[in-house]
Amino acid sequence: MKLKTLKRFLAIPVMCTVIGTGAIAMAACGNSGGGSSGSDTTASGKIEITDVDGKSYTFDKPLEKVIIQWSGSGGPFMTMSGLLGKDVHKYIAGMDNGLAEYRADMWNNYLKSIPELSNIPVIGNVGEDFDTEGVIATGADAAIFPIGLKESAQEIQAKLEAAGIPVIYTDYHDETRENHIKSAQIMGKLFGKEERAQEMIDFYTEHRDNVESKVKEILKNEDRTDLYIEVGMGGPADFGNTYSNNYMWGGIAYDSGANSIGDGVIENASAIDPEYLLEADPDKIVFTGSYWPSEPTSIRMGFEADEAQTKKLIEAYFDRSGWNSLSAVQDKDIHVIHHGIGRELYDCVCYEYFAKVCFPDEFKDLDPTASLKEWYEKFLPYEFSGLWFYDYK
Repeated sequence: MKLKTLKRFLAIPVMCTVIGTGAIAMAACGNSGGGSSGSDTTASGKIEITDVDGKSYTFDKPLEKVIIQWSGSGGPFMTMSGLLGKDVHKYIAGMDNGLAEYRADMWNNYLKSIPELSNIPVIGNVGEDFDTEGVIATGADAAIFPIGLKESAQEIQAKLEAAGIPVIYTDYHDETRENHIKSAQIMGKLFGKEERAQEMIDFYTEHRDNVESKVKEILKNEDRTDLYIEVGMGGPADFGNTYSNNYMWGGIAYDSGANSIGDGVIENASAIDPEYLLEADPDKIVFTGSYWPSEPTSIRMGFEADEAQTKKLIEAYFDRSGWNSLSAVQDKDIHVIHHGIGRELYDCVCYEYFAKVCFPDEFKDLDPTASLKEWYEKFLPYEFSGLWFYDYK
């Protein structure tokens, strides 16, 4: 990502009065339209939203410039792309480099559609190298952070808000339906795109409902499928994170009929004890892949992947100590999903994939790739291609 010199914009939000307990009012100029759940419009036409942290903010008009974080890991970037289309770059005063560094295939492809993305200033990462003074100099209307940054962002948040830049929290990471929907509604309201946000929410809920209602019926007569999920970033030499049933990939898998063997053994996400894995002997294995340029043995997925390459990278894992005894390896019941399509509103397609992995006969008519392609064509300003789901068998 090309680093640009940060410049001060003319319109700087002005701190106003406090609205209720723990709520901060931030104002610019102008008017806005009607309201939706999780946000509202006052009688004066001002925009009011309550973020997932429970804080309320008021603006006089839709936001024009924001600071964002976790661009490649469940931050606001993809929802903003869906809401704002090819103009999305105009609304970002500064962002982290996560999309470029950890989702290189996605970033490279998106630049083909919107080259101006490369001109967005890089302002670092909260908890690492965040350029607080540079962000203040942009005069951004607000900063939109994932709730997972709240603890590490306390000092930064205080400085930004003292300078008139409110920090608004969203949440896609915990994979709860409530916060997925609320986060989309918040951003739809903030950017004056409520109808567009509702269309995206409707797609999300319809695809999730189709899976979960059927899974509920299946589980009346069948057991959950025991899965071992591993982030395939470090390659065979480095056991990647697995998940509990209530967090990220583990939560998606559980709602799709699976049981993560990491549940009760790890908290949220971490590497599993290799001996425990061998003893648990899961029914199936699901890797997550991406394009991590600094990790040549990682499992490649996405815009720049192909099946032959991904197959070869998977097979390298079979040489791990004891893995030839695993039922899933012997049966070649191994699957891969792109790590970058979780923690987003379109991760409803991930529920489709995990349901197919767990119950291939019952969900044989589902096509997660087609669903993801439909999302791109309906909502995103980027071209769709590549390998997003792969079944070794």
